[in-house]
Amino acid sequence: MGEEFPRFVEFWLERPAPEAKSLRLHALLDSPRATGAYTFTITPGESTVMDVRSRLYLREGGDGIATLGIAPLTSMFLHGENQPDAGDFRPEVHDSDGLSVQAGSGEWLWRPLVNPQFARKPGVLTTSFSTTDPRGFGLMQRDRSFASYEDLEARYELRPSAWVEPIGGWGPGTVELLQFHTPIETHDNIGAWWFPQRAPAPGEAVEYAWRITVSDRQPL
Repeated sequence: MGEEFPRFVEFWLERPAPEAKSLRLHALLDSPRATGAYTFTITPGESTVMDVRSRLYLREGGDGIATLGIAPLTSMFLHGENQPDAGDFRPEVHDSDGLSVQAGSGEWLWRPLVNPQFARKPGVLTTSFSTTDPRGFGLMQRDRSFASYEDLEARYELRPSAWVEPIGGWGPGTVELLQFHTPIETHDNIGAWWFPQRAPAPGEAVEYAWRITVSDRQPL
């Protein structure tokens, strides 16, 4: 209830130098309860890297913000080896098979994804991993064998992983994983983000910077 998805309403693209290897653009984010400025520096290659800098402000008034999701990721999981579907000839159907987290202590965590089945009305399965100054988190596609998917069209074994690496200290908070039920593979039903322990007060500037690496290589 009460979700709000701010959108980017304006973009500015810097003209790259003739020998530039990266592209930089700036964006204005706006919504009823938040506004902010972003800079994206995108470097293509065998692994695509995007450095993100953001400054956010929450607005006065309204009901406030209970959850402020930073560096959100989205993916799809229909079924897999931990949740087979006898009615599908393909052994697995997913863009990612798990959430990987490297906590601030250096500990690695792995959470296999599922397609939740709810007996009554649709809901969401939420899992949180608390840490301070996380080193990274991502929605990963670790199974790279064609035999695991047997889909000549979708080629799920080639789907990239997305890894978020915080730049600077993010303080205490949680990496939150959201899993919704989906009956078909065209719906993204997986989300992950960083949820800071303390949301800024209205009008207070808060800055976050991170690097996203999108790649089919392991490890990122």
